Amino acid sequence: MENLIGIDIGGTYIKYGILDKSGNILKKDKKETPKKDIKDFIDFLTNIIKEYKKEENIIGVGISIPGFIDSKKGIPLVCSNLRFIENIRIKDILEEKINLPVKLENDANCVALAEKFNGNAINCSDFVCITVGTGIGGGIYINNKLVSGKTFKGGEFCYMITREEKGYERANENSSMMALINMYKDYKGINKEISGYDIFKEAEFDENVRYIIDKWYSNLARLIYNISSVLNPEKVLIGGGISAREDLVSNLEIQLNKIECWHFIEAKIEKCKHRNDSGLIGAAYNFLNS
Repeated sequence: MENLIGIDIGGTYIKYGILDKSGNILKKDKKETPKKDIKDFIDFLTNIIKEYKKEENIIGVGISIPGFIDSKKGIPLVCSNLRFIENIRIKDILEEKINLPVKLENDANCVALAEKFNGNAINCSDFVCITVGTGIGGGIYINNKLVSGKTFKGGEFCYMITREEKGYERANENSSMMALINMYKDYKGINKEISGYDIFKEAEFDENVRYIIDKWYSNLARLIYNISSVLNPEKVLIGGGISAREDLVSNLEIQLNKIECWHFIEAKIEKCKHRNDSGLIGAAYNFLNS
Protein backbone atom coordinates (compact mmCIF):
# COMPACT_ATOMS: atom_id res chain seq x y z
CA MET A 1 0.00 0.00 0.00
CA GLU A 2 1.29 3.45 -0.93
CA ASN A 3 1.61 5.95 1.93
CA LEU A 4 2.97 9.44 2.50
CA ILE A 5 4.86 11.35 5.14
CA GLY A 6 3.24 14.40 6.69
CA ILE A 7 5.36 16.94 8.56
CA ASP A 8 3.93 19.84 10.59
CA ILE A 9 6.63 22.37 11.45
CA GLY A 10 5.97 24.70 14.38
CA GLY A 11 8.07 27.16 16.30
CA THR A 12 8.37 24.78 19.28
CA TYR A 13 7.75 21.27 17.93
CA ILE A 14 7.85 19.39 14.66
CA LYS A 15 5.12 16.75 14.36
CA TYR A 16 5.52 14.04 11.76
CA GLY A 17 3.78 10.87 10.75
CA ILE A 18 2.84 8.35 8.07
CA LEU A 19 -0.58 8.63 6.45
CA ASP A 20 -2.43 6.56 3.89
CA LYS A 21 -4.09 8.08 0.82
CA SER A 22 -7.36 8.52 2.71
CA GLY A 23 -5.71 10.74 5.31
CA ASN A 24 -5.65 8.16 8.09
CA ILE A 25 -2.63 8.55 10.36
CA LEU A 26 -0.83 5.22 10.69
CA LYS A 27 1.86 6.44 13.08
CA LYS A 28 3.06 9.77 14.39
CA ASP A 29 5.59 11.40 16.69
CA LYS A 30 6.98 14.82 17.56
CA LYS A 31 10.28 16.37 18.58
CA GLU A 32 11.52 19.83 19.47
CA THR A 33 12.13 22.05 16.46
CA PRO A 34 15.87 22.41 15.77
CA LYS A 35 16.79 26.11 15.75
CA LYS A 36 20.59 26.10 15.53
CA ASP A 37 20.93 26.76 11.79
CA ILE A 38 19.60 25.67 8.40
CA LYS A 39 21.97 22.69 8.18
CA ASP A 40 20.78 21.32 11.50
CA PHE A 41 17.17 21.88 10.40
CA ILE A 42 17.55 20.12 7.03
CA ASP A 43 19.51 17.24 8.58
CA PHE A 44 16.70 16.75 11.11
CA LEU A 45 14.02 16.55 8.40
CA THR A 46 16.18 14.32 6.22
CA ASN A 47 16.74 11.83 9.04
CA ILE A 48 13.01 11.65 9.86
CA ILE A 49 12.10 10.99 6.24
CA LYS A 50 14.84 8.42 5.65
CA GLU A 51 13.87 6.53 8.79
CA TYR A 52 10.22 6.30 7.73
CA LYS A 53 11.21 5.52 4.17
CA LYS A 54 12.95 2.34 5.31
CA GLU A 55 9.83 0.69 6.69
CA GLU A 56 6.96 1.91 4.50
CA ASN A 57 6.14 2.30 0.81
CA ILE A 58 6.42 6.09 0.81
CA ILE A 59 5.49 8.01 -2.35
CA GLY A 60 6.18 11.56 -1.16
CA VAL A 61 6.34 14.15 1.61
CA GLY A 62 3.91 16.94 2.48
CA ILE A 63 5.11 19.72 4.78
CA SER A 64 3.13 22.37 6.68
CA ILE A 65 5.10 25.52 7.61
CA PRO A 66 3.99 28.78 9.28
CA GLY A 67 4.43 32.04 7.39
CA PHE A 68 4.26 33.13 3.77
CA ILE A 69 5.12 30.08 1.66
CA ASP A 70 5.78 30.01 -2.07
CA SER A 71 4.05 26.67 -2.49
CA LYS A 72 4.96 26.43 -6.18
CA LYS A 73 8.71 26.64 -5.60
CA GLY A 74 8.67 25.20 -2.07
CA ILE A 75 10.33 28.23 -0.48
CA PRO A 76 9.36 29.89 2.86
CA LEU A 77 9.34 33.62 2.06
CA VAL A 78 8.62 34.89 5.57
CA CYS A 79 8.68 32.73 8.71
CA SER A 80 8.89 34.87 11.85
CA ASN A 81 9.47 31.91 14.21
CA LEU A 82 12.25 30.37 12.10
CA ARG A 83 13.99 33.21 10.29
CA PHE A 84 16.91 31.04 9.16
CA ILE A 85 14.69 29.06 6.75
CA GLU A 86 13.48 32.15 4.88
CA ASN A 87 14.22 32.13 1.14
CA ILE A 88 15.77 28.67 1.40
CA ARG A 89 14.87 26.13 -1.31
CA ILE A 90 13.52 23.60 1.20
CA LYS A 91 11.70 21.54 -1.43
CA ASP A 92 14.67 21.23 -3.81
CA ILE A 93 17.19 20.56 -1.05
CA LEU A 94 15.10 17.78 0.52
CA GLU A 95 14.25 16.19 -2.83
CA GLU A 96 17.95 15.93 -3.64
CA LYS A 97 18.65 14.26 -0.30
CA ILE A 98 15.72 11.83 -0.04
CA ASN A 99 14.88 11.08 -3.68
CA LEU A 100 11.16 11.69 -3.13
CA PRO A 101 8.83 14.51 -4.26
CA VAL A 102 8.17 17.16 -1.59
CA LYS A 103 5.34 19.73 -1.35
CA LEU A 104 5.18 22.71 1.04
CA GLU A 105 2.17 24.76 2.16
CA ASN A 106 1.29 27.38 4.76
CA ASP A 107 0.10 25.92 8.08
CA ALA A 108 -3.30 27.67 8.20
CA ASN A 109 -3.95 26.61 4.61
CA CYS A 110 -3.19 23.05 5.70
CA VAL A 111 -5.94 23.34 8.32
CA ALA A 112 -8.40 24.14 5.52
CA LEU A 113 -7.01 21.34 3.37
CA ALA A 114 -7.40 18.85 6.23
CA GLU A 115 -11.05 19.81 6.63
CA LYS A 116 -11.61 19.39 2.90
CA PHE A 117 -9.82 16.03 2.89
CA ASN A 118 -11.72 14.20 5.62
CA GLY A 119 -13.07 16.82 8.00
CA ASN A 120 -16.11 19.08 8.20
CA ALA A 121 -15.81 20.45 4.66
CA ILE A 122 -15.68 17.24 2.61
CA ASN A 123 -18.76 18.12 0.56
CA CYS A 124 -18.29 21.89 0.74
CA SER A 125 -16.96 23.83 -2.27
CA ASP A 126 -16.83 27.25 -0.56
CA PHE A 127 -15.65 27.61 3.01
CA VAL A 128 -13.27 29.51 5.24
CA CYS A 129 -11.14 28.30 8.15
CA ILE A 130 -10.19 30.73 10.90
CA THR A 131 -7.56 29.48 13.34
CA VAL A 132 -7.68 31.20 16.72
CA GLY A 133 -4.54 30.85 18.79
CA THR A 134 -1.75 33.17 19.85
CA GLY A 135 -2.62 34.94 16.60
CA ILE A 136 -5.30 34.67 13.94
CA GLY A 137 -4.72 32.54 10.85
CA GLY A 138 -6.90 31.54 7.95
CA GLY A 139 -7.46 29.42 4.91
CA ILE A 140 -9.85 30.20 2.02
CA TYR A 141 -11.45 27.57 -0.19
CA ILE A 142 -13.55 28.91 -3.08
CA ASN A 143 -15.00 26.94 -6.01
CA ASN A 144 -13.22 23.83 -4.70
CA LYS A 145 -9.82 25.54 -4.83
CA LEU A 146 -7.48 26.83 -2.15
CA VAL A 147 -7.01 30.60 -2.58
CA SER A 148 -3.45 31.69 -1.79
CA GLY A 149 -3.31 34.98 -3.70
CA LYS A 150 -0.76 36.37 -6.12
CA THR A 151 2.09 36.45 -3.59
CA PHE A 152 0.90 33.60 -1.31
CA LYS A 153 -0.54 35.90 1.37
CA GLY A 154 -4.23 35.04 0.95
CA GLY A 155 -6.12 34.20 4.14
CA GLU A 156 -3.97 36.34 6.42
CA PHE A 157 -7.00 37.49 8.39
CA CYS A 158 -4.75 38.64 11.23
CA TYR A 159 -4.04 41.85 9.26
CA MET A 160 -7.69 42.83 8.83
CA ILE A 161 -8.54 46.13 10.55
CA THR A 162 -11.56 45.50 12.71
CA ARG A 163 -11.62 48.55 15.00
CA GLU A 164 -10.41 52.16 15.05
CA GLU A 165 -10.76 52.73 18.78
CA LYS A 166 -7.01 52.38 19.35
CA GLY A 167 -5.76 53.54 15.97
CA TYR A 168 -6.09 50.96 13.23
CA GLU A 169 -6.52 47.83 15.33
CA ARG A 170 -5.96 44.52 13.58
CA ALA A 171 -7.75 41.24 14.23
CA ASN A 172 -4.66 39.80 15.92
CA GLU A 173 -4.97 42.54 18.54
CA ASN A 174 -8.60 41.95 19.51
CA SER A 175 -9.76 38.51 18.30
CA SER A 176 -6.91 36.09 19.12
CA MET A 177 -6.48 34.16 22.36
CA MET A 178 -3.60 36.49 23.20
CA ALA A 179 -6.01 39.39 22.77
CA LEU A 180 -8.41 37.81 25.29
CA ILE A 181 -5.56 37.30 27.75
CA ASN A 182 -4.46 40.93 27.35
CA MET A 183 -8.04 42.17 27.83
CA TYR A 184 -8.22 40.16 31.07
CA LYS A 185 -4.86 41.46 32.28
CA ASP A 186 -5.91 45.06 31.61
CA TYR A 187 -9.10 44.53 33.63
CA LYS A 188 -7.23 42.92 36.53
CA GLY A 189 -4.24 45.26 36.37
CA ILE A 190 -1.85 42.31 36.41
CA ASN A 191 1.07 41.13 34.32
CA LYS A 192 1.41 37.51 35.44
CA GLU A 193 1.04 34.54 33.12
CA ILE A 194 -2.49 33.18 32.73
CA SER A 195 -4.13 30.81 30.29
CA GLY A 196 -7.31 31.18 28.31
CA TYR A 197 -8.64 28.12 30.14
CA ASP A 198 -8.23 29.89 33.50
CA ILE A 199 -10.06 32.97 32.23
CA PHE A 200 -13.04 30.92 31.06
CA LYS A 201 -13.16 29.10 34.42
CA GLU A 202 -13.16 32.39 36.32
CA ALA A 203 -15.98 33.69 34.12
CA GLU A 204 -18.25 30.98 35.54
CA PHE A 205 -18.52 32.97 38.81
CA ASP A 206 -17.35 36.50 37.87
CA GLU A 207 -19.75 38.56 35.73
CA ASN A 208 -17.09 41.13 34.88
CA VAL A 209 -14.82 38.45 33.42
CA ARG A 210 -17.83 37.06 31.55
CA TYR A 211 -18.35 40.54 30.07
CA ILE A 212 -14.73 40.53 28.83
CA ILE A 213 -15.25 37.15 27.17
CA ASP A 214 -18.49 38.36 25.56
CA LYS A 215 -16.64 41.40 24.24
CA TRP A 216 -13.93 39.13 22.83
CA TYR A 217 -16.57 36.91 21.18
CA SER A 218 -18.06 40.08 19.71
CA ASN A 219 -14.68 41.00 18.20
CA LEU A 220 -14.30 37.53 16.69
CA ALA A 221 -17.89 37.64 15.39
CA ARG A 222 -17.15 40.95 13.67
CA LEU A 223 -14.18 39.36 11.94
CA ILE A 224 -16.35 36.42 10.81
CA TYR A 225 -18.98 38.84 9.53
CA ASN A 226 -16.46 40.85 7.50
CA ILE A 227 -14.88 37.74 5.96
CA SER A 228 -18.28 36.24 5.17
CA SER A 229 -19.60 39.43 3.59
CA VAL A 230 -16.68 39.40 1.13
CA LEU A 231 -16.40 35.68 0.34
CA ASN A 232 -19.96 34.41 0.92
CA PRO A 233 -18.82 30.96 2.13
CA GLU A 234 -21.19 28.12 2.88
CA LYS A 235 -19.32 27.46 6.13
CA VAL A 236 -16.91 29.20 8.48
CA LEU A 237 -14.89 26.62 10.41
CA ILE A 238 -13.12 27.66 13.62
CA GLY A 239 -9.89 25.93 14.58
CA GLY A 240 -7.25 26.33 17.24
CA GLY A 241 -7.41 25.64 20.96
CA ILE A 242 -10.70 27.53 21.37
CA SER A 243 -12.46 24.89 19.28
CA ALA A 244 -12.31 22.56 22.31
CA ARG A 245 -15.00 24.67 24.00
CA GLU A 246 -18.48 23.16 23.77
CA ASP A 247 -20.17 26.59 23.77
CA LEU A 248 -17.96 28.17 21.08
CA VAL A 249 -20.47 28.08 18.22
CA SER A 250 -23.46 29.15 20.33
CA ASN A 251 -21.57 32.14 21.74
CA LEU A 252 -20.46 33.24 18.29
CA GLU A 253 -24.01 32.89 16.95
CA ILE A 254 -25.33 35.08 19.77
CA GLN A 255 -22.90 37.85 18.81
CA LEU A 256 -23.42 37.43 15.05
CA ASN A 257 -27.19 37.67 15.43
CA LYS A 258 -26.70 41.09 17.04
CA ILE A 259 -25.23 42.37 13.76
CA GLU A 260 -28.08 43.83 11.75
CA CYS A 261 -27.25 42.36 8.32
CA TRP A 262 -25.96 38.95 9.38
CA HIS A 263 -29.20 37.25 8.30
CA PHE A 264 -28.43 38.31 4.70
CA ILE A 265 -25.10 36.47 4.78
CA GLU A 266 -25.49 33.81 7.46
CA ALA A 267 -22.75 31.31 6.77
CA LYS A 268 -22.92 28.18 8.87
CA ILE A 269 -20.52 28.33 11.83
CA GLU A 270 -18.86 25.07 12.85
CA LYS A 271 -15.72 23.86 14.57
CA CYS A 272 -12.91 22.24 12.65
CA LYS A 273 -12.98 18.46 13.01
CA HIS A 274 -9.22 18.11 13.16
CA ARG A 275 -7.23 19.73 15.92
CA ASN A 276 -3.64 18.75 16.67
CA ASP A 277 -3.37 16.54 13.59
CA SER A 278 -4.63 19.08 11.03
CA GLY A 279 -1.11 20.02 9.90
CA LEU A 280 -0.20 16.41 9.10
CA ILE A 281 -3.47 15.66 7.34
CA GLY A 282 -3.54 18.94 5.40
CA ALA A 283 0.08 18.57 4.30
CA ALA A 284 -0.70 15.08 3.00
CA TYR A 285 -3.77 16.31 1.11
CA ASN A 286 -1.75 19.15 -0.39
CA PHE A 287 0.80 16.63 -1.66
CA LEU A 288 -1.89 14.47 -3.25
CA ASN A 289 -3.66 17.39 -4.94
CA SER A 290 -0.97 19.83 -6.04
